[in-house]
Amino acid sequence: MDANKMRQQIVKLHLGMSNTTIKEFAESIGFSRPAVSNVIAGRRRSAEIEAAIAARTGFRVEDLWPVAASRTMEEVK
Repeated sequence: MDANKMRQQIVKLHLGMSNTTIKEFAESIGFSRPAVSNVIAGRRRSAEIEAAIAARTGFRVEDLWPVAASRTMEEVK
């Protein structure tokens, strides 16, 4: 299983355990469901969404997105 698929499963599991859908989570952080889904799937990058996902799941951003630790905020935007 590649890293993107593993991250998707981890995030979905943690959201499911808290009875929260991706849509509900996205709305709670002020983003659209497609935006959050794209970040979870690794198709897009957003430091803000990544940080919110990490906080909700209890993981560190660099654990879910290992390359995130080597990027600057400018590269993310």
